[in-house]
Amino acid sequence: MCAYAELVNQSPATVLICPGQGAQRAGGVTDLAVSFDQLSPGGRQAFGLASDIVGCDLWQLGLSMDPADELALRQPSLLQPYLIAWAVTEYAAIAPRIGPLSYVTGHSSGMNSAMTLSGAVELESALRFAWQCGRNMDQDCLKRPGGLLALVGAGRDAAESIAARTGASLANHNAPDQTVLGGAQDSLTRAVEIAPDHGGQPVELRVAGAFHTPSFERSDSLNRRIIEELSIADEFTPIVGNRAGQAIETPKGLREELRAQYVRPVEWQSVLKTLYARGVRRYLTLGPGNVMAGLVRRYGKTLPERIEIRRTSQLKS
Repeated sequence: MCAYAELVNQSPATVLICPGQGAQRAGGVTDLAVSFDQLSPGGRQAFGLASDIVGCDLWQLGLSMDPADELALRQPSLLQPYLIAWAVTEYAAIAPRIGPLSYVTGHSSGMNSAMTLSGAVELESALRFAWQCGRNMDQDCLKRPGGLLALVGAGRDAAESIAARTGASLANHNAPDQTVLGGAQDSLTRAVEIAPDHGGQPVELRVAGAFHTPSFERSDSLNRRIIEELSIADEFTPIVGNRAGQAIETPKGLREELRAQYVRPVEWQSVLKTLYARGVRRYLTLGPGNVMAGLVRRYGKTLPERIEIRRTSQLKS
């Protein structure tokens, strides 16, 4: 028996982790397949349905190396359905090899993918939800331009100190030594200047706006109606939410997670603490990219017990 098969049989609990905006890169969709025709039937369905809903060929957009196309894909109304289609496609390729999931979670907009793969929301409903909410968010990106700045090496206290001095806001608490600030470009420019004084290496993220800050109060309010109308199954694989690392097992709990999702910070450390406390020792991370695997590895170094981390792209063959 191979080492991975032994891991599948012996692991007490498994979580599937879905990335959010910023994970994508130009041309990156080829990580799924060289061409659309080489996708599984489920993958072709997911990208085809997503493209029909948004009115744009998301596969071709993800294939393009044109900088203008990469910027277009950053729009929430396109990127969030794209990430769901990616997650469904990649998960379908490895699901038979990994056995049942104990939990599903997603970082930021990765929650849309998580609620789809958990069985809480059907694929078409999830795609329409992401597109409709994303259109409202597109307007905030235009009316209140800004971005996100990762501070590698800076803990929460340092990030909050930088935020207080610059007018930025804490957007993500990703790891003991990695945080993210969001805000208008002038506040982020000041943050870049003073971050080294606080032990942080600033890295600009590939996103369209200052997500998880007050910049999205308008769209978050508009999206509440869409959240209330979203059809959610009574039973699904438990989800761990970004709000406080809370376990979500009911439609009410999922709606509470989705409300105010983009005006509050992503408490990713709380997510990982909850998963570990509930016995999860096997962490499977979907693409695009490998950011999620890296964050779990950083967290794993602080734990007394060894955890297993796998990028699902490594399990396809």
